[in-house]
Amino acid sequence: MESTELWGDVVKWGASFHTKTSGECCDACLKHKPATVDGHRCNVWVWCGIRGLCGSQYQECWLKYLVHPKATKPAREGPDVGWTSGIVGPDAQDAADSPADKKIRKYHVVTTAQGSAVHWQTRIHYYWYLKRKADCDKAPNCEMGGFTRLLHSGQPDDLMDEVPTYVAQPLPESVVAHEYYPVLNRPYALLQWVQQANIPEEYVLMSEPDHIFLQPIPNFMQRDDRPAAFPFFYIEPHKDENLPTVAKFVPGHTITKADAETIAPIGNSPTFLSMKQMRELMPIWHNMSVEIFKDKEANQKWGWVQEMYAFTISLYVIGVRHVDLILHLMAQPPWDSKMTMGHNKSYYICHYTYGNDYSEDGRHTPGKYGFWRFDKRTYIKPPPRHLGDPPEKMQNDMVRALIGHINEATENIPCWDAYYKTGRISKCDEKVPNSTYLAAKQRHR
Repeated sequence: MESTELWGDVVKWGASFHTKTSGECCDACLKHKPATVDGHRCNVWVWCGIRGLCGSQYQECWLKYLVHPKATKPAREGPDVGWTSGIVGPDAQDAADSPADKKIRKYHVVTTAQGSAVHWQTRIHYYWYLKRKADCDKAPNCEMGGFTRLLHSGQPDDLMDEVPTYVAQPLPESVVAHEYYPVLNRPYALLQWVQQANIPEEYVLMSEPDHIFLQPIPNFMQRDDRPAAFPFFYIEPHKDENLPTVAKFVPGHTITKADAETIAPIGNSPTFLSMKQMRELMPIWHNMSVEIFKDKEANQKWGWVQEMYAFTISLYVIGVRHVDLILHLMAQPPWDSKMTMGHNKSYYICHYTYGNDYSEDGRHTPGKYGFWRFDKRTYIKPPPRHLGDPPEKMQNDMVRALIGHINEATENIPCWDAYYKTGRISKCDEKVPNSTYLAAKQRHR
């Protein structure tokens, strides 16, 4: 990767190690032998090959080790970076370029939702699913299949006729009191759905209401036994401080650091799995989520991401040792500001979980209410409508795209104005000019 500097723990210092070419630096990484039994191998190398940009670091070759190198964005990249970087070993290949069997893996989108708090998000999410599915169907070998909203409130709601829905029961009070941590309903709901689902697709993409599909999404699974998922930097089961806690929930109650490094830094969403894996995994994930919640030390340590730890540790328990990590599967504004990542890899999903605050002159003001702001938590009742454009000088294309996508959906979903006023969905005969929403919905049904 030219004009790119990758992170990593140094295993050979470049200040005293120079090579004439990037190829020689790569070879050195492949041949590197750890100095001690506990030492790291080399799986990342960086070489500075542009004299004008490198200065005194010209031709330095740094050998590094990074757990899950595909899960970490570069330290620096762009035309002003003189470094060339590479990854060697099992993580070297891009998932999209790996030698797969090339069969079409049509998948079913399953989006979990608690109820009215994410009502409007679900409608916008479904709008963009339908639009991208319609685009996908025009191309050969489309892998996008059907859609199910997994409602884990236990009661049907007024979105049932608009969005295909499976109503799951919430976790029984006898297991966990309902005032505690409602996200535990998610693994229990998916367990119920998997046991009863009758879908034609053999694969699943687990998604969430605050996901906007930016383009048709391929199934990133390259093998039936290898999931694909977006990596989260804060899921770190291999860290020394997490190892004793992880060990509590694996067979034998012990795990080496090397084994823990095979546990992927993911949660259940967005993640691709086969239905076969779903049926094996869901009971274990459900039980482990409850165990972690009831374990005081694990609960305190992992807090609001505890069910994500339960998910990825459960994958380890069923024998999964490799997950294809797809960084450009999802952008998270405002921290991701461009529509592409790195070398022109376009993002597929926009996840609007964070608040977006900007000053009048377009400066990002994290942690401080901005002159202009968008935060999904502001909009429960009423839902968003006619969101104003961000400041003209704001240089964040992803935030601008997010607002545009929300506004387009609310313009094209019939009777949104009535929904805005009442917060309820009623029978609607409104005809939206030039809208593809109703036609796409009818085709999907």
